[in-house]
Parts: sequence; structure tokens; C-alpha cells
Amino acid sequence: MTMANTAADIRAFGGAVNFCGANGHGYRFERFGAEQDWAKIPGVVLFAVPEGMSWRVISVSDQGGTEGDVATFWRWREARRYGATAIFIRRNHDVKARRAEAADLARCLDPVCATGSELAREPELLAA
Repeated sequence: MTMANTAADIRAFGGAVNFCGANGHGYRFERFGAEQDWAKIPGVVLFAVPEGMSWRVISVSDQGGTEGDVATFWRWREARRYGATAIFIRRNHDVKARRAEAADLARCLDPVCATGSELAREPELLAA
């Protein structure tokens, strides 16, 4: 069971929702539509589907908001295959902080699939 606001709460609070991490800390996310320019925002990304009065998290990852990063769209495509219909982003420019947040959330929310993060690409990105 995810510790998240209901869909009705999200509408009431202008698209914001809180998800709770394993450490007990609540993280505030903004909901984005698939047609919005969400891929350019650095931060933690949750793809989810409504489940009862809460959300079932399909994947948790982090993104750098880099122009032309197609990995972000592949993660969204994969999450949609598992039923994801919603995109939530917690804005964060600090790479270490957002990776720690993503790991904390993944431990608690038990995502359906592990789509990873940019951590695997770090050597490649540092070499560029």
C-alpha cells in the first residue's frame, strides 16, 4: 500500500501529492501530464496508476532533465506497459540528493518495475 494522497486530494491541492519513503519522510511531488514538458525537469520521477483511494507506483527513478535524453522516454514507455497513467516529479537539481530520495522511495513503495536512474550512466556522462 502506498502512502500517498488520493486522486481527489491531488485535484484539491493543485496537482501536488506526497509519497512516503522508507525512512518515514514524506516527499512532495507535482503531477504532470504526458503532453507536458516534464522530461526536462531534473528530479525524482514516479510513474503510477490509481489504485483504490491511493496510487500504485510502477517505477521510481531520477532524471537530470538533460535535453535530448531519450532514456527518460523509454522509462515512461516501459512504465505504461505496466499500466502507468500518471507522472509525478519532485524537482531536485542535486544529483546525490535525488538519488538518495529515489532509493528511499523505492524501498518503501515497492515499484512494479525497476527502471533505474542515471547512476548507471555516470561514468559515460563524466567522460563527456
